[in-house]
Amino acid sequence: MIRELSDRPSSFVHLRVHSAYSMAEGALKIPDLAQLCVKGLMPAIALTDTRNMFGALEFSKTCVAAGVQPIVGCQISVRREDLQKGQTPNGRLAEPDQLALLVQNEQGYGNLIKLVSSAFLKTDSGETPQVCWTDLANHSDGLIALTSGPSGTLGRLLIEEQKSKAEEKISQLKKIYPGR
Repeated sequence: MIRELSDRPSSFVHLRVHSAYSMAEGALKIPDLAQLCVKGLMPAIALTDTRNMFGALEFSKTCVAAGVQPIVGCQISVRREDLQKGQTPNGRLAEPDQLALLVQNEQGYGNLIKLVSSAFLKTDSGETPQVCWTDLANHSDGLIALTSGPSGTLGRLLIEEQKSKAEEKISQLKKIYPGR
Protein backbone atom coordinates (compact mmCIF):
# COMPACT_ATOMS: atom_id res chain seq x y z
CA MET A 1 0.00 0.00 0.00
CA ILE A 2 2.76 2.50 0.88
CA ARG A 3 4.58 1.69 -2.35
CA GLU A 4 1.40 2.25 -4.37
CA LEU A 5 0.85 5.69 -2.83
CA SER A 6 4.44 6.78 -3.39
CA ASP A 7 4.23 5.94 -7.11
CA ARG A 8 1.26 8.23 -7.68
CA PRO A 9 1.86 11.72 -9.03
CA SER A 10 1.52 14.37 -6.38
CA SER A 11 -1.43 16.72 -6.65
CA PHE A 12 0.65 19.48 -5.05
CA VAL A 13 2.27 22.06 -7.32
CA HIS A 14 4.65 24.75 -6.03
CA LEU A 15 3.45 28.08 -7.44
CA ARG A 16 6.13 30.41 -6.03
CA VAL A 17 9.58 28.93 -6.51
CA HIS A 18 12.70 31.08 -6.63
CA SER A 19 15.81 29.80 -8.39
CA ALA A 20 19.40 30.96 -8.22
CA TYR A 21 18.29 33.74 -10.61
CA SER A 22 16.54 35.42 -7.65
CA MET A 23 19.61 37.10 -6.25
CA ALA A 24 20.02 36.41 -2.51
CA GLU A 25 16.60 34.70 -2.37
CA GLY A 26 16.96 31.37 -4.14
CA ALA A 27 19.76 28.84 -4.32
CA LEU A 28 18.29 26.12 -6.55
CA LYS A 29 19.79 25.68 -9.97
CA ILE A 30 17.16 24.98 -12.59
CA PRO A 31 18.35 21.45 -13.53
CA ASP A 32 18.22 20.54 -9.82
CA LEU A 33 14.73 22.00 -9.56
CA ALA A 34 13.45 19.84 -12.41
CA GLN A 35 15.01 16.71 -10.90
CA LEU A 36 13.45 17.45 -7.50
CA CYS A 37 10.07 17.61 -9.22
CA VAL A 38 10.66 14.26 -10.89
CA LYS A 39 11.79 12.73 -7.60
CA GLY A 40 8.77 14.18 -5.78
CA LEU A 41 6.41 13.04 -8.56
CA MET A 42 5.26 16.64 -9.04
CA PRO A 43 3.42 17.13 -12.34
CA ALA A 44 4.19 20.85 -12.63
CA ILE A 45 6.03 23.75 -10.99
CA ALA A 46 5.97 27.55 -11.28
CA LEU A 47 9.15 29.60 -11.39
CA THR A 48 8.55 33.10 -9.99
CA ASP A 49 11.97 34.66 -9.63
CA THR A 50 12.01 38.15 -8.15
CA ARG A 51 11.81 40.97 -10.70
CA ASN A 52 13.36 38.97 -13.54
CA MET A 53 12.73 36.22 -16.04
CA PHE A 54 16.36 35.35 -16.75
CA GLY A 55 15.75 31.64 -16.17
CA ALA A 56 12.43 31.29 -18.02
CA LEU A 57 13.79 29.65 -21.19
CA GLU A 58 16.19 27.31 -19.38
CA PHE A 59 13.41 26.45 -16.90
CA SER A 60 10.90 25.65 -19.64
CA LYS A 61 13.29 23.50 -21.67
CA THR A 62 14.66 21.64 -18.64
CA CYS A 63 11.23 20.91 -17.17
CA VAL A 64 9.77 19.71 -20.47
CA ALA A 65 12.77 17.40 -20.99
CA ALA A 66 12.19 15.99 -17.48
CA GLY A 67 8.45 15.48 -18.07
CA VAL A 68 7.38 18.28 -15.72
CA GLN A 69 4.99 21.02 -16.85
CA PRO A 70 6.74 24.39 -16.48
CA ILE A 71 4.68 27.37 -15.36
CA VAL A 72 6.54 30.60 -16.12
CA GLY A 73 5.99 33.52 -13.81
CA CYS A 74 7.64 36.35 -11.96
CA GLN A 75 7.36 38.03 -8.59
CA ILE A 76 7.14 41.72 -9.38
CA SER A 77 7.28 44.72 -7.10
CA VAL A 78 4.25 47.01 -7.03
CA ARG A 79 4.52 50.64 -6.00
CA ARG A 80 2.64 51.51 -2.85
CA GLU A 81 0.02 54.13 -3.61
CA ASP A 82 -0.28 55.29 0.00
CA LEU A 83 3.31 56.55 0.29
CA GLN A 84 4.95 58.59 -2.44
CA LYS A 85 8.56 59.59 -2.89
CA GLY A 86 9.68 61.95 -0.13
CA GLN A 87 7.16 60.69 2.42
CA THR A 88 9.48 58.09 3.91
CA PRO A 89 12.17 58.88 6.49
CA ASN A 90 14.97 58.64 3.90
CA GLY A 91 13.05 60.56 1.22
CA ARG A 92 12.90 57.52 -1.05
CA LEU A 93 9.95 55.51 -2.28
CA ALA A 94 8.37 53.20 0.27
CA GLU A 95 9.41 49.56 -0.02
CA PRO A 96 7.12 48.11 -2.72
CA ASP A 97 4.62 45.32 -2.24
CA GLN A 98 5.10 42.00 -4.04
CA LEU A 99 2.78 40.29 -6.52
CA ALA A 100 3.42 36.93 -8.15
CA LEU A 101 2.16 36.66 -11.72
CA LEU A 102 1.86 33.38 -13.62
CA VAL A 103 1.72 33.11 -17.40
CA GLN A 104 -1.51 31.58 -18.66
CA ASN A 105 -0.86 31.84 -22.41
CA GLU A 106 1.28 33.52 -25.07
CA GLN A 107 -0.38 36.90 -24.55
CA GLY A 108 0.34 36.62 -20.83
CA TYR A 109 4.00 35.90 -21.54
CA GLY A 110 4.22 39.07 -23.61
CA ASN A 111 2.45 41.08 -20.93
CA LEU A 112 4.73 39.77 -18.20
CA ILE A 113 7.80 40.73 -20.25
CA LYS A 114 6.32 44.22 -20.68
CA LEU A 115 5.71 44.57 -16.94
CA VAL A 116 9.19 43.39 -15.94
CA SER A 117 10.81 45.66 -18.53
CA SER A 118 8.63 48.60 -17.52
CA ALA A 119 9.64 48.17 -13.88
CA PHE A 120 13.28 48.72 -14.79
CA LEU A 121 12.68 51.47 -17.36
CA LYS A 122 10.27 53.60 -15.28
CA THR A 123 11.97 53.40 -11.89
CA ASP A 124 14.61 55.91 -10.81
CA SER A 125 18.17 54.68 -10.40
CA GLY A 126 18.80 53.34 -6.92
CA GLU A 127 15.14 52.44 -6.33
CA THR A 128 13.69 48.93 -6.42
CA PRO A 129 12.31 48.32 -9.94
CA GLN A 130 8.53 48.43 -9.63
CA VAL A 131 5.30 48.91 -11.54
CA CYS A 132 2.16 50.80 -10.60
CA TRP A 133 -1.41 49.50 -10.47
CA THR A 134 -2.19 51.16 -13.81
CA ASP A 135 0.61 49.12 -15.42
CA LEU A 136 -0.93 45.95 -13.97
CA ALA A 137 -4.35 46.85 -15.35
CA ASN A 138 -2.94 47.66 -18.80
CA HIS A 139 -1.01 44.38 -19.08
CA SER A 140 -3.18 41.83 -17.27
CA ASP A 141 -4.50 39.66 -20.09
CA GLY A 142 -3.18 36.11 -19.98
CA LEU A 143 -1.81 36.45 -16.46
CA ILE A 144 -2.89 34.89 -13.17
CA ALA A 145 -2.18 36.85 -9.98
CA LEU A 146 -1.16 35.39 -6.61
CA THR A 147 -1.40 37.79 -3.68
CA SER A 148 2.09 36.93 -2.35
CA GLY A 149 1.23 36.43 1.31
CA PRO A 150 2.56 38.87 3.90
CA SER A 151 4.87 40.58 1.38
CA GLY A 152 1.95 41.44 -0.90
CA THR A 153 -0.38 44.40 -0.75
CA LEU A 154 -3.18 42.47 0.95
CA GLY A 155 -0.86 40.91 3.52
CA ARG A 156 0.73 44.25 4.36
CA LEU A 157 -2.63 45.99 4.72
CA LEU A 158 -3.98 43.25 6.98
CA ILE A 159 -0.83 43.31 9.12
CA GLU A 160 -1.29 47.09 9.41
CA GLU A 161 -4.94 46.43 10.43
CA GLN A 162 -6.30 48.28 7.39
CA LYS A 163 -9.09 45.83 6.60
CA SER A 164 -11.20 48.23 4.48
CA LYS A 165 -8.20 49.13 2.29
CA ALA A 166 -7.42 45.41 1.93
CA GLU A 167 -10.99 44.80 0.78
CA GLU A 168 -10.63 47.64 -1.77
CA LYS A 169 -7.45 46.02 -3.12
CA ILE A 170 -9.19 42.63 -3.37
CA SER A 171 -11.89 44.30 -5.49
CA GLN A 172 -9.23 45.99 -7.61
CA LEU A 173 -7.38 42.69 -8.16
CA LYS A 174 -10.64 40.96 -9.09
CA LYS A 175 -11.31 43.68 -11.66
CA ILE A 176 -7.80 43.52 -13.13
CA TYR A 177 -7.63 39.70 -13.11
CA PRO A 178 -11.27 38.54 -13.39
CA GLY A 179 -11.56 34.88 -12.49
CA ARG A 180 -7.80 34.60 -12.35
